[in-house]
Order: sequence, then structure tokens, then C-alpha cells
Amino acid sequence: MILNFIYRKCLFIKKFNFFQGLKILYISKKEAKELSKEAKDMGFDFEPEKIIVIDNASKVLIGNGIFILTDNRILPFIADKRAELLPEISVDQGAVKHIINGASIMRPGVIKIGDDVKKDGIVKVTNEGRILCLGISLYDKGDMEKLDKGVVVKNVHRKGDKFWDAVSEYIASIKQKR
Repeated sequence: MILNFIYRKCLFIKKFNFFQGLKILYISKKEAKELSKEAKDMGFDFEPEKIIVIDNASKVLIGNGIFILTDNRILPFIADKRAELLPEISVDQGAVKHIINGASIMRPGVIKIGDDVKKDGIVKVTNEGRILCLGISLYDKGDMEKLDKGVVVKNVHRKGDKFWDAVSEYIASIKQKR
């Protein structure tokens, strides 16, 4: 699987291009094609060109959009328009401050579960239409509705996290270079 290959390559590569303190790996056309196929299999149209290496398990993919690579999954960057297309789980106002600080999503705070929510699927978590985070659903809709308590979504990406900071730094460095 290409995602495992990218993880291994970033672990052992000796030479990165450093751009304003960011480790940037330019990927080959072959690797880009394989990553594009991987993204397409997950329902995303994406053509990567660069990888920003945050740490051994966390990367940002830059191309005709921005995606993140973590937990051996490709997810759209929270500010990328593709995040809007993900299945939705809505939460009440009381859950918001916890989620934006990185907490997983607990069942008592969930007020609406989209019909297309699947176990191990990527979901957007919203409050009043605003995306709070992207995560991995631990249950499908039917099983989640039966629960009264417990964690139902693992919070993977939110504004202000390490992915957000890396992309912000990358964009700032490009603007500074102009």
C-alpha cells in the first residue's frame, strides 16, 4: 500500500528540502500517481506534489488541494472544500469547546448522525453547520444511535492542531517569499 511506503520513505530519507524550517519532500510522478489512486479509492480527486513532514506518523500532502496523512489514512485538510463532502455528525453547543481543544466526540453530545456514517469512515463533526473537526467514526449510524454514552468519533484533525500549524507556516513562508 502506497501509504505505508510514504511512511517508510519519510522515516529513512536523508535529504529533505527545508523551507522556512519545514521539511518538504517532493514526490515522484510514480508516487503521486499511486497516492492519487489511493485518494480516489477513498472518494477524493487529488494530485499530490509535495509532502510536509511533521513527524514520523504525520504528514501534509500538498497538490491540487491539501490533505493530511495520519493513522495510515488520507483525510482532507479541514479548510479544504472536500471536507464539506464527508458524512456529518452534529454535536450540541456543550461539546464544542472540548472538541476544538482536541477531545474525542462522546455520544451524549451528538444530536444528529448522517445516514452515510460508517464504522472506520472519515466524518466531519459540526455544530450549527460549522466544521469543528474531522475524525474516524468508531460505529456506523445504527450502532451509534443505540448508545447512550462513550466515545463515538476519534478526533483526528481540527483547526489549531499540528497539521493546521504546518499548513499555516507553509502558506506564510510562500507569501513571504513573494
